[in-house]
Amino acid sequence: MEEIYREESSTCFERKIFAAVALLLIGCLFVYEWQGLQETKRLNLLGWGMDFVLLALWVWRVAFKYTLILYKDKRLEVVTSGLGFIKRSYFVDLTRTESFTDKYVKSFFRKTKISHYIHRYNSLDNNPQRLLVFTEGKKNKLAGLLFKCSDKFIHQLRRQMPDKFIQL
Repeated sequence: MEEIYREESSTCFERKIFAAVALLLIGCLFVYEWQGLQETKRLNLLGWGMDFVLLALWVWRVAFKYTLILYKDKRLEVVTSGLGFIKRSYFVDLTRTESFTDKYVKSFFRKTKISHYIHRYNSLDNNPQRLLVFTEGKKNKLAGLLFKCSDKFIHQLRRQMPDKFIQL
């Protein structure tokens, strides 16, 4: 498989500070729950549960890097890596693409019959959200791939599929 273009998610210092503050606040919630456990000798399952949910959400949105790879054989690969040991790939057959856009407008796409969205982006990435709508499975259901990339990547994607681009 010959690559046309490859791009990794990027982060800026300001967003890293924001993520660090959020992680610090989640840590404070854990300390608060621990102090409550020490005082009352009772486990607050709701509090601990919410703390772990917030931590998992933080990890999901911040701790992973994404690499977008555009291949000559009309395929897009999104490689997810994070936590030092997780590495997964998601492939999209670009011949099954319905449309794609350079900015994701939720109100516009809410009216479509997209069965599910696949989120593949880091919240610390400065690039705007993009959307690629494609059919998948035997029933050809619509799915949407939400990702973040630079304008250069969108330009390369437009060169592959100029008739599928929607300007919003």
